[in-house]
Amino acid sequence: MIQPAAALIRRLAQARFLRFLVVGGLNTVFGYGLFYLLLRLSGSALFALTLGTVIGVLFNFVTTGALVFRTMERRRLAKFLGVYGIVYLYNAAGLTILQAMALDPALAGLLLLPGAVAISYGLNRSFVFNRAPAVEGGPHP
Repeated sequence: MIQPAAALIRRLAQARFLRFLVVGGLNTVFGYGLFYLLLRLSGSALFALTLGTVIGVLFNFVTTGALVFRTMERRRLAKFLGVYGIVYLYNAAGLTILQAMALDPALAGLLLLPGAVAISYGLNRSFVFNRAPAVEGGPHP
């Protein structure tokens, strides 16, 4: 009974999307918690989003790179920042629209999370951590 369960856990741990969801959960709790704290301290949703994004990006690069895609090459950081720039624009536009509809910014931030997750995963998988051949030749393992 223990061996099949251990094998299942190993297979699940190897599933990139599952790792993304687990690490993404950690990143989401960190990022949204920071956004919420900054929102309550400053009263400005865009300020909270901007500062929270800046602080969270490096944390996310380390966790997403190392734990999800299993590579921490610094050359990928610029692309990673670009992905989070796109996620930031999505969130900023969404916050602006939802606040104009009289939604509380904290609730608006929660409603925007699924789209941000989808954008982040898709762009990170295809653009940042796409397993392009290493500089020294040959594909990544």
